[in-house]
Amino acid sequence: MNDYKPNKEDELIISFTKEKLLPIANEVTNFFSHWTNSNEEDALQRAFLYECRKNDIKITREVAITQYYKDLAFPEKKLDFFIFPDQKNQLLSSGIFVETKADHKTDTGITTNLDGRYQLFQYLYSGTHNPDDNLNNADYGIFLEWGQAHDTGQFRNIDLYSIVENSVGAYIELWKAVNKEKTKFAKIYQSKLSTIPIENLTVEELKNKCKENSLVITGLKNKSDFVQLLQHNGITEA
Repeated sequence: MNDYKPNKEDELIISFTKEKLLPIANEVTNFFSHWTNSNEEDALQRAFLYECRKNDIKITREVAITQYYKDLAFPEKKLDFFIFPDQKNQLLSSGIFVETKADHKTDTGITTNLDGRYQLFQYLYSGTHNPDDNLNNADYGIFLEWGQAHDTGQFRNIDLYSIVENSVGAYIELWKAVNKEKTKFAKIYQSKLSTIPIENLTVEELKNKCKENSLVITGLKNKSDFVQLLQHNGITEA
């Protein structure tokens, strides 16, 4: 399949996500970053709903959607949020499914948490069987991870009189169903790009990285040697 090319409707949804939803997600995340962990997602979701409604965003929480395999129905599950297309002073081309997770510990955007994405795709597909037109016609889904700085040792290890500040942001991916059946999806926006430390590369990848940057690797054999050479030349990411 060829790469998907965004259209004007997509750009409108992307803009709404970046300008309306991301600032709210960041505000909630930043407020809770030192006080919450993955067991307190309910508080994060309630705060997000509160802020959205304060900002006149038409949204509902915990939407029951029957799950489907083709025409075979399974028990319903609850979607975290649904954002309606008819917004104040703005009509979106489609509603937006939102699935959130609260179990990553950094704001780098690096995540292996696939459950939320799989659930989001399943909701988008199952929504095609729903009698509600808003759910049935929705083509977009957001995967939102709440950032956090929760660390059981963080307060024990800081210097006396140090000021603890909340400075963690959320991470958002915007996905679109790109075929009629809603079985194929394209990521059309993400709030942060993932970075990979060079320490995570293999020896062969490190060699290639050195060659790309015209670094002499004669005599180098160990992984630590390549890492040290790259870092000495200011290269810390893949």
